[in-house]
Amino acid sequence: MISVVYKSGKEDLVEQKFLDILLHIGEIQEFRRSDHWVNVTEDPIRSSRQGKYSGENRRIHGGTELTSAMGI
Repeated sequence: MISVVYKSGKEDLVEQKFLDILLHIGEIQEFRRSDHWVNVTEDPIRSSRQGKYSGENRRIHGGTELTSAMGI
């Protein structure tokens, strides 16, 4: 579970797949990485990176890719 702070200021714990969705729709202000808090308006996060990624696609959850599940 990942600690998050919503834009409303409410704190919560969410699963990774829900963090991806919440980041995509712009509901998260901050989330906790293993060693520090990330402010999504100031710190680089995976969704804002440009270029090719050659690693494993971790955005596929239960056989469905996040972007295709949201109709994008």
